[in-house]
Amino acid sequence: MSDKTYKLKLTALSPIHIGTGEDFEPTNYVIDNNDKGKPRLYEFDEGAFYRALSDEKKREFTKIVSDISANARFKLYGFIYENTAIAKRVAFRNIEVLSKVAEEYKNKIGRVVQREGGGRNVFNDFRIAKTYTSPNTNKPIIPGSSLKGSISTAYQEALYKQMGDYGEVERLMLRPTPENLFKNFLIADANATKQGTFVGHTINIKRNKEPKTDNNSLKPKLQAISATSEFETTINCKDPLNFEAITKSCNDHYLPLFRSQFDFRTDEFTRKALDENFIQKYEKWNPEQNQFLLKVGKHSGARAVTVDGVRNIKIMTGRGRPPRYEKEETTVWLRGGGSNGTLVPFGWLLCEVVGVDK
Repeated sequence: MSDKTYKLKLTALSPIHIGTGEDFEPTNYVIDNNDKGKPRLYEFDEGAFYRALSDEKKREFTKIVSDISANARFKLYGFIYENTAIAKRVAFRNIEVLSKVAEEYKNKIGRVVQREGGGRNVFNDFRIAKTYTSPNTNKPIIPGSSLKGSISTAYQEALYKQMGDYGEVERLMLRPTPENLFKNFLIADANATKQGTFVGHTINIKRNKEPKTDNNSLKPKLQAISATSEFETTINCKDPLNFEAITKSCNDHYLPLFRSQFDFRTDEFTRKALDENFIQKYEKWNPEQNQFLLKVGKHSGARAVTVDGVRNIKIMTGRGRPPRYEKEETTVWLRGGGSNGTLVPFGWLLCEVVGVDK
């Protein structure tokens, strides 16, 4: 029986967000410049924050957290903002924040502190979705399950094109039976070797419909793995699977999607929105022989996570109206929040085989 373990180097070509279901809550962080004038998010523990307060401020803090009125949360928010220096001093980690997010934080927090309108929305606006990180090191991790799921989609597509029967593909790939092929395909969590994360906006645009204004775009906030971050992992592959066939299926599935984002004919307004440096770097790019492409994490897009030939993407058409079904998604989520206003896609990951143990 063939049993090989492949060592891989992974490089983020664009930001990646692996959701955890947890958020940075606006009562447990502040955003402020570091000593180099760069905006950072400082996350702290409420207990440590309280212990660092003066006796007078402890009494004020206790009074606020004992308040059961509807405005108590925003009083607490304002109190923390006014004591940013203390929050920074006790913070247990800090993360890069893109400039537009930092500016919005300063502007909206000011309204809360002054008890003007919009406070309730500010609290929701500044919940920031966390990406997956190690609880011991705070470094980002790409779970093996995320990698395996992305590879599985591509290989399902390859099998479907060979067999012409997706029911048989489901039997071989998706059912928890002894015949499941991917029980012979094991991927370890990918640990960071060169890494960084940041906080930015996510912006939703129509792929082939010009945006009305930037203000009409949805802008949820999240923490993401920075482009150029690097990881290492291993894949163990056993018979009857063929590793080279699997990696080829990944390029067959993901490379056309990667190229389509640069195409005026299929993704006109995606192309117009993309950062020019990203376009110049990757428009003509091709993977090397020992490389394959994946798309992982949130905002990967419906085409990336479905099989060509059987996909049926649900498109919502408005409240009270029935959905329609298409072969492609109609929108794309891009990373925003930088000072120059340019956008980049989420989720692109380059995998490179750097060694094999037999």
